[in-house]
Amino acid sequence: MKDYINNTLSPLLQGDGGYIEFISENNNEIQVLARGECSKCHKLELCLKWCEEMIQRDKNREVKLTAVRKKPFFWDK
Repeated sequence: MKDYINNTLSPLLQGDGGYIEFISENNNEIQVLARGECSKCHKLELCLKWCEEMIQRDKNREVKLTAVRKKPFFWDK
């Protein structure tokens, strides 16, 4: 699943300036790291739902994706 998320789904999101990275998998719950524009996007949940549908279609697995938002370094002030 890590390869599929990092190498198939993430590049599809890069056209909008963001991307996701696989963090962990526990049963059917997958945690990803939202980076770039994805980290601050208000529609991230819709993209994650779309990613779940892609996984269902391509991998024949029902999963639940959750995201951890990675703040840009300049937001730490």
